[in-house]
Amino acid sequence: MNRQGLKYTLIILIPLVLSAYTHVWNLLGFPSFHIDEAHYMRRVMLVLAGMGPQESAANGYPRTYDHPYFGQLFMAGILSLAGYPESLNPGSDSYSIEMLHLIPRLVVGFLAILDTFILFKIVERRYSIVYAFIAAILFAVMPSTWMFRRVYLEAILMPFLLSSILLALYLRSPIKNNSLRPKSKYNINKYALIVLSGIFLGLAIYTKIPVFTMIPLVGTMVFFYSGKKLRSVGIWLIPVIGIPLLWPLYSVVVGQTDLWAYWVLWQTERDRPLSLSIVNLFLMDPLLVTLGIAGLVFATIRKDFFPVLWVFPFLIFSYFIGWVQYFHLMLILPAFCISSAILLVSIQKLIYKYYKKLSYSIIGVILVFGIVSTTMLITLDVNSDYRKIYAAVVEKIPNKANQKDGKITLISSHWWVWDTYWIAQYILDKPYYWIDPHLDPKFNDKILTDKVLIVADPIFVNSLSRRIDSDNLRQIRALNNDSSVITSFYDNVTSQTNVYYPYNTLPIMIWNENHPRGEVIIKSNY
Repeated sequence: MNRQGLKYTLIILIPLVLSAYTHVWNLLGFPSFHIDEAHYMRRVMLVLAGMGPQESAANGYPRTYDHPYFGQLFMAGILSLAGYPESLNPGSDSYSIEMLHLIPRLVVGFLAILDTFILFKIVERRYSIVYAFIAAILFAVMPSTWMFRRVYLEAILMPFLLSSILLALYLRSPIKNNSLRPKSKYNINKYALIVLSGIFLGLAIYTKIPVFTMIPLVGTMVFFYSGKKLRSVGIWLIPVIGIPLLWPLYSVVVGQTDLWAYWVLWQTERDRPLSLSIVNLFLMDPLLVTLGIAGLVFATIRKDFFPVLWVFPFLIFSYFIGWVQYFHLMLILPAFCISSAILLVSIQKLIYKYYKKLSYSIIGVILVFGIVSTTMLITLDVNSDYRKIYAAVVEKIPNKANQKDGKITLISSHWWVWDTYWIAQYILDKPYYWIDPHLDPKFNDKILTDKVLIVADPIFVNSLSRRIDSDNLRQIRALNNDSSVITSFYDNVTSQTNVYYPYNTLPIMIWNENHPRGEVIIKSNY
């Protein structure tokens, strides 16, 4: 390898090594286990169990058709290659619970490293290696990218979205002197690039529907970089539209179009405005959000609409849809890194004319801030109590072979019901019924078993004091009072004083040692 190639390799390795540190280190400790991770893992286990991609009420969850299928299909494929979960020889002990959570998080951690590489190549192709280096490092080290450590659909689809953008950019002739990398001797047919770009974007949309807002960005590139040929856009649109259509087509085949329409509309009827999630993202990472927004304005002034087309269609859709969680904004974080790099390079060039050392030190300070802030987060252990609680609950549930008197009923807030369910039901063969006040606020679910296991955290206890009264609610209150305490723990997320539950949007504030913690009591009547 010549000196130029060695320099290029070193430049690209730096953000990859940083990304490996920030996205793989201490995954069991940080961030806290999130309820949505449990939902996605339950669907992954459904696929691994050979029961197909579509969940139903018969599988234990009443909300069907709320997301397409590729997320669980992809994760199931990756985990099956690793022999998961059989290779872990899982049991009800705390170590098994840890490993069952760790492996899926390792998968998304390595996907984040891949994201860093693809983002570097995107920016290198679109701008230059200097921009690419800064954008990739920002993506690797800034605090908000801790969200890519959780098993979210956004984390799963991101490599496919970025690959679609990169392949569309390869339709464009590279800028001269754009990279230290030697020119490739091989050329890929432009129609192959168009089709592959469409397939990757189609798979991303097949993972989560809001990704369709990226069609203007990638479609515009395909149109202009292919010589303004509508035929190229038409070819590209075939997989972009055709692959996600497999989702509603499935409902047509099985005669459940009414369910599909109901749950798709249900997603739009919930209320969490975009403004609140933007505020949460700003509180998590004020520096990147400020730089990103300022960079978008600067790019617009320069008539560089690449990051603008990435961000604004998604924000417009999110504004009108009315249901936006903070982690939904993961889709635009790479664009914020790109626009921040555009702004920082321009500032650096301006200052360089007058003071060379200061011009580089500004970028250096920002990167050091990102590394230090992220290190403060990822070295925390906020899940030790969670793992103990899950192990205590799973251990108390009898195996299917020992359930001679039938299943037991687990009564608790949804936090404990669902993160226990995918492990107990599909891995340890310990099925149970459940009652979750989050899904059934009126407690209309009837208790079908004599034996009950209660996980009484502050949220569950608070739900028992509702003014709504029913025979079932009175029965659950009585069971809660009459059941004996098995064990108790303290956790630092589900405390009543934690107004951010279950969003966990302010990690440094939430997991401060002085923050009040809530007691979780496990009770049983058997």
